[in-house]
Amino acid sequence: MSKKKKAPSNKNVKKATSKKTQASSPSKKAAKPVQEINLESSFWVNQKMHLLLIFILSSVLYANTLGHKYAVDDSIVILRNEFTKKGFKGMPGIWMEDTFTGFFGKKKNLVAGGRYRPLSVATFAIELQLFGQPIVDKNTGKEILDKDGDVNYAGSPFISHFVNMLLYAWLCMVIYLMLLQMFNPKKEQNNLKGYFIALAGALLYASHPVHTEAVANIKGRDEIMVLLGSLLAVYWVLKAAAEDHSKALYYEIGAIIAFTFAIFSKENAVTFLAIIPAALYFFTKKQLPEILIKTVPYVIIVGVFWIGIRGQILGEGASVVSSTNAPISELMNDPFLRMENNKYIRYTTEERLATVLYTWGKYIKLLVYPEALTNDYYPKHIRTDLDKIPTFAMPEASLSLLFHLGLGLLLLFGIFKRKAYAFFILFYWATFSVVSNLLFAIGTNMAERFMFLPSVGFSAVCAMGLYGLINSSLARGKSLKDALRVPTVLLTVVVFLYSAKTIARNNAWYDDYTLFMTDIDNSPNSAKLNNAVSGVLQDSANRVTNLMVRKSMVEKALGHSITATQLHPTYNNAWLLRGNANVMLGGVKKLEGMNATNPTAKRAFFDSALKYYNEGIVAYNEVLKWRSDHPDVRRNMGVVYRDRGSLLGQHLQQIEPSIASIEKALTYIKTDFESFRLLGIAYGVRGMGLQGAGRLQEAVNSHYKAISYLEKALEINPNAVPILYNMEIAYRQLNQPEKIEAYNKRWKAIDPTYDPSKQQ
Repeated sequence: MSKKKKAPSNKNVKKATSKKTQASSPSKKAAKPVQEINLESSFWVNQKMHLLLIFILSSVLYANTLGHKYAVDDSIVILRNEFTKKGFKGMPGIWMEDTFTGFFGKKKNLVAGGRYRPLSVATFAIELQLFGQPIVDKNTGKEILDKDGDVNYAGSPFISHFVNMLLYAWLCMVIYLMLLQMFNPKKEQNNLKGYFIALAGALLYASHPVHTEAVANIKGRDEIMVLLGSLLAVYWVLKAAAEDHSKALYYEIGAIIAFTFAIFSKENAVTFLAIIPAALYFFTKKQLPEILIKTVPYVIIVGVFWIGIRGQILGEGASVVSSTNAPISELMNDPFLRMENNKYIRYTTEERLATVLYTWGKYIKLLVYPEALTNDYYPKHIRTDLDKIPTFAMPEASLSLLFHLGLGLLLLFGIFKRKAYAFFILFYWATFSVVSNLLFAIGTNMAERFMFLPSVGFSAVCAMGLYGLINSSLARGKSLKDALRVPTVLLTVVVFLYSAKTIARNNAWYDDYTLFMTDIDNSPNSAKLNNAVSGVLQDSANRVTNLMVRKSMVEKALGHSITATQLHPTYNNAWLLRGNANVMLGGVKKLEGMNATNPTAKRAFFDSALKYYNEGIVAYNEVLKWRSDHPDVRRNMGVVYRDRGSLLGQHLQQIEPSIASIEKALTYIKTDFESFRLLGIAYGVRGMGLQGAGRLQEAVNSHYKAISYLEKALEINPNAVPILYNMEIAYRQLNQPEKIEAYNKRWKAIDPTYDPSKQQ
């Protein structure tokens, strides 16, 4: 009798049974009763089995990432972060500086509001200290100390991926427990609704492919940790509301600790200031005054964190609306810019809002049908045409507006009626708000990781929809077994398809090369990704020995860098890579010319090499135009002028242009051994040519000029045999026997087997 009183959620099951009974004859009713599922022993209400299934699924889905390497932003938090690499000794820097400072070496105002996520970054430092190996000198075997005299550690991507996998599995189980607490706070065994929604919601969330960026990319741990802590806080707040006073206190303390854990992992935990009281409003009988009182501790935590800690550490850069310390206006940090009269200007209000709504629609599509995933949604990936900015005249933007207005109306209606679905719409809106680009620009159009939190609301609403099918079937008189059939099949099919996509998508996150080469097919109009593809192709080409394979890779790299500069004409990094690719192709063409036997073909290869070198110089000048302080371009400019000069002198017999080019190189790289060597040779060749023309004084001056450059080369490397040999030749042209003998003895004492005829 007591069990019947405790089963209000099973009334639909009983009604369905009674209707079938009424439709049957008395004899049939007695002989063949409707067969029902025994909920007391059913899988559908077995919490332990559910948790085990969720843990296994979420772990298996990301098990194929355990062999992956570091990728993309892992450099910022691990590989090239000066604080993280110190292990425990890096903790002061991690906790007392902007998150980007450890990577850039100084505060760099790239995005509005700065970044302060010390707890998630600290976990990487702990991993390096406990599981990493000290970085040592390959020659001496001694530990390499950084500028502070501290040991640096090389990380283990396996450990980091393993931790991400376990944290994600834990998170998915917490989602289950939170949903179960919401829909079945007393854990009644026959409350199918609560168990079904909790299980379906957790499985849909665990398998969703849109989460791959946050889990398969190690850096995405901040997303996992902030959601884990925040949902634990919600779960324990609801548990506290359902327990007596003695137990409630422990849950409330746990919730406060969990929320603190969340906000120090990533700032967007602040959105749970709306979600925590909303959970109490929708899923308990608490009244508004009591709800507000229970929210006070979380408001205090946010205040202390945001103003007392984060604000003090980041200073003016902590403000997302600061006008005095705003990020640099640049397309890679502000997608709401368009080119006009060869300069970028801001979108109009309509253009900005239409673009925002356009991306909101893209997010909904990703949640429902995550078919074409990419790590990059930077300009101009989201546009249907390269020069077309979304407006409300576009169906995608206007439909998105209507959809979200409808969602807003549903939310308002549900709030007044205390409908559970309204809470999950609110959850979606609240967690999405800080990355939506509506309140403030976040530096990119969109990203899949930005759905990591909002998709909890999406998964729960879908789970409620599936249970709605069960409820509808029961209302039509079907047995519980029949009512479960269609929703179970739908859930199984969707989870299977999502899982297959997740496992396949994980493969793309193996390393930078695999990720960028995979995603360029889905983001061909992204300036950033074209730039990234060019970079990884060039890096790979440098490790290839086959000349034709290298040539093919560099040609592709050049094509992508050209595309990047066309999409973003002021993109200095893309211009740099465009220059590098041209210089590499110049080197390839030079080698092809040296290997050619036909004089005509040889000359054609050398002319082609010169063209590529000239194009490289043009590209590097674009870098200097847009960013004169770029750390790499001056060195690269020196190299291309040097290589160009070598080509002109050695293979095209243009000595004067060769000398001019190499001397130009020395204006960029002041002390370069190879430039000094080449100039020594070039002036020597020039001197001999002048001698042959009877211009003896000019020839003598040229030989002395050659000697001056060769001496500079010897200052860098006193035992360089080719330089010592060329010094002998230069003095031979000047007919100075003592010098000739001295340099002859020097180079023979170092390498008596040296054969000048075999040197290029």
